[in-house]
Amino acid sequence: MTKEQDGEPFGYGVVANVSRETAHGVGGLEIRQGLKHFAPGTKVWIAPTRWGVFDEVVVAGRHRGHGRRYVTLATKLRFLENFRVSGVHSPALLRALSRPGPGVDRDGGLWTAEQAEAYAAFNNAHRLEVRTDGPDGIRAWVSDPPPMELVHQDTTYHLAHFNAYYARYSSQPPPVEAPTP
Repeated sequence: MTKEQDGEPFGYGVVANVSRETAHGVGGLEIRQGLKHFAPGTKVWIAPTRWGVFDEVVVAGRHRGHGRRYVTLATKLRFLENFRVSGVHSPALLRALSRPGPGVDRDGGLWTAEQAEAYAAFNNAHRLEVRTDGPDGIRAWVSDPPPMELVHQDTTYHLAHFNAYYARYSSQPPPVEAPTP
């Protein structure tokens, strides 16, 4: 008897949905419904990666135009939302997650339950990359919308600009407007 017949999953995977609206182009000003290959809200499974690629992931999901067949491709992490953990019960999905690809971990395309929970929690809480002024830039992530101030090593950084891709912070306080008479 196989695991599928017993009702037990083959393992665990991180699941997300394609965002209803995705930002493309310069500054993220071009708004599209879903992605070229996935409709808005499509459930996709994220393959574990071999190295720490922060902004791009390999996903398996049902293609817009190919019915029930799973396709595997790379997409930007910012185009996904609602990360969660789910059991992998389908042999076809397991094969799709295990396909060779750039940076994909070939350990069967599955996560441990602990890895999946941590990855889903991190991506639900942190959505925008932080960029700071100065030579010692911070490598961090913040929520969307980003907070007005960040404190790092006793330095307060103020939000200077943000768009669909990142939040830029400055160590200089924002200018104060003169009161109108």
